[in-house]
Amino acid sequence: MVIYFIAGATDVIDGPVARRIKGGASEFGSTLDSVADLMLVLVLIFVVIPVMDIWGWLWIAYICVVTLKVFASTGVGLFRFKEVISLHTYTFKGLVFVLFCFPFLYYFIHAGLFMNVFATILLSCGLLVVIEEILIISMTKRPERNIKSILSVKAANLAAEAALAESGGQE
Repeated sequence: MVIYFIAGATDVIDGPVARRIKGGASEFGSTLDSVADLMLVLVLIFVVIPVMDIWGWLWIAYICVVTLKVFASTGVGLFRFKEVISLHTYTFKGLVFVLFCFPFLYYFIHAGLFMNVFATILLSCGLLVVIEEILIISMTKRPERNIKSILSVKAANLAAEAALAESGGQE
């Protein structure tokens, strides 16, 4: 749990620190952050949840949602833009944070039914995050990794059109 906590804490602070350092934020760093988020969720699914008193079908459902997130959003990005796109939306960051807190909540509360209901709600939120990411990738006119929510798609598309017009229509 100590290693899990340290990994989660460093994942929270790495983005703000990188943005404050001149030249600290990069495409590679953004990709690495996405990989770190995925690793944290995988550790939760394959190491932490199996030792918790959580309904068995939830464990399988979490595996399915993570698989859907990785393959569906990656597939849509590859199909539309010929590149892997990993978004860092507010909903995704919020979900990762709550998922990160889940084992600690389980440790302190340890109320079986409450935790199972909470896990089911988290699973539903995970599906919404996946749907949002697929919709964003499907609706944007060019790859936009820094988009923060589905509500930002229109602004991102207007910015893409303005950049295209400014460059004389050549991309």
